[in-house]
Amino acid sequence: MPKAAFSLASRPAPRPAPVMAEPRWASPAEGAKDRALHEFMRLLPVPLCSAMGAGLARFAIPLRHRPKLERTMAALAVLRPELDEKERRRLALSNLTQAARCLAEFSALGRFWKEGRIVVEGAEHLPRGRVVVAGLHLGNWEVIGAALCALGHPVNFIYQPPLSPTKHAIAIRARTAYGARLIQPSTMAPREALRGLEADQPLLIYLDEYKHGLVNAPALGRPLPKGGNIATALRLAARTGAPLVAAYALREPGPRFRLRFLPPLPVSGDLPADIAALEGVIDPVVRANLEQWLMLYCFRPLR
Repeated sequence: MPKAAFSLASRPAPRPAPVMAEPRWASPAEGAKDRALHEFMRLLPVPLCSAMGAGLARFAIPLRHRPKLERTMAALAVLRPELDEKERRRLALSNLTQAARCLAEFSALGRFWKEGRIVVEGAEHLPRGRVVVAGLHLGNWEVIGAALCALGHPVNFIYQPPLSPTKHAIAIRARTAYGARLIQPSTMAPREALRGLEADQPLLIYLDEYKHGLVNAPALGRPLPKGGNIATALRLAARTGAPLVAAYALREPGPRFRLRFLPPLPVSGDLPADIAALEGVIDPVVRANLEQWLMLYCFRPLR
C-alpha cells in the first residue's frame, strides 16, 4: 500500500457562532450534583440506570434545553424534509432522550459486556495488532471501545473531553476501567496515535467530531470535508498500512446494543478519493439512524 504524506495541516475551519453541548464552566455545586448522581446510578441495574437518564431528559428538555430541541428540529428539516413539524418534534425529542440515556449509561458501562448486552457482528474484520477503527456517535458509541477491549484489542482512543471537569473525570474513569488508553485531541494527538499504530496497537477515532461549531462528517449533502478526524484516520491508515474498519453500535430494547464492524475500507493514499469512499460508507448509516445520532442537534447544512 502506498504511503501518504503525513501532515498535521488541514484547511482552516470556518468559525460560525459555536453551538456548545454544555456550558463552558460548571459551578462546584453543579459538579457535586453530577458526581453524586453518577455514584447513585452506579448502584442501579442497567435497565433502571438507562431509564433514569431518559426520564430526566423528558423533564429537562422542555425546561432547560429548548434551544437544543429547536436546533435538532432545524437539522431534521434539512435531512428529513418529508416530515411534518409534529413528526420532526417527536424524532428530535427521541434523539435527545437517546443521548441522555448514553450519558446516564456511563454509570453502567462496565457491566454491558459482562451482562451480554453487546452483540458483535463483523469481529472477523479486526486483525490483531494495528488497525484504525473509525467510529460513529450512534446508539451508545462507548460500546465500541468497551467491546474492542473485551475482544482482546486494547485501543488507543482519541477523544474530545467534556467541558465540565466532573463529567471529564467520569468519562476517564469509565473508559480506563474497560482498558482504553486515552489520547486527548491536540496538535500532538495524531503523532501519538501514529506511534501507537507503529507499535502494532489498535486506534479508535470517531469520524463525526464536533469542532469550531460544526460536526465535520459525514457530509450529508454538504461539500465533502477536507480535514478533521476523517482525514486524520485515513492519513494514519495510509501511513502505517493499518486496515481501516468503520464501526457503529445501535441501541436495541433492553437496553442492548448491536455493534457492527464493517469490512476494511481500501485506503489508496489519495486523500480526497479516500474521503469520498469513506463518506460513501458512513453517510447512509447515519442517514438511516438519525434518531440515534448524537451529533444531530449541531448539524448545519452549510460549512
